[in-house]
Amino acid sequence: MTKSRGIHVGIIPDGSRRWAKRNGIKNYDGAQSGEAVDKILTHIYTKCSNVDEVSIWALSTENVGRDAKSRKLVYNLILSKLGDIFDNPLIVNTVKVNIVGSALKDVPKSIRNAAENVVKKSSSGKKKKKTLNICIGYGGKQEILDAVMASSRWLRKNPAIAKIHENVFENFLTVPRPLDMVIRTGGEKRLSGFMLYQIEYAELFFTDTLWPDFTVKEFDRIMEEFRKRERRFGK
Repeated sequence: MTKSRGIHVGIIPDGSRRWAKRNGIKNYDGAQSGEAVDKILTHIYTKCSNVDEVSIWALSTENVGRDAKSRKLVYNLILSKLGDIFDNPLIVNTVKVNIVGSALKDVPKSIRNAAENVVKKSSSGKKKKKTLNICIGYGGKQEILDAVMASSRWLRKNPAIAKIHENVFENFLTVPRPLDMVIRTGGEKRLSGFMLYQIEYAELFFTDTLWPDFTVKEFDRIMEEFRKRERRFGK
């Protein structure tokens, strides 16, 4: 992270199904999870001037292989939230939205079409100061493998170059920028393949709070702890 750039925050919003079970909700439609997404993102874009990029994991490559009922729940929630993005003038005016994921091709066409529409609309108009990466059908290993294949093709077209520099390689990633911090809710203390390349020197924060219960207050507490940490980047 350079002095001229803000913070890149990664979010793994875990625990929604356990939250529904804990609260006795049999036909959970994901509404509370979506509300938590809206609440946290709005807070970041209105109150956290030092954050200029957010990457949030909406669906992993493994999630695409879940049972039909689980997939339908997640797909409906994603489709709803993609449709809601441009109802928020804050997003329209200040945020460039990217949809990333090697398995995006495996999700329903309705989601792919909605994703394309979001990216197209987000790219229009004035230059945006902040970025939102929505990871759908995303897996860190596959992202690296795809980047290796793409960079290898690039090298074959540039035979005078002996080896690829990491700054060039990173341009082949779906999210080129390193993460500064990652927040995972839900009590699990693992990364599950989230942005394995970008996470090299990220500060990690794990909370037992299930995603629908994750509050702005807790987010701010984590940000305060992040500010207190000494980041040496291996030096």
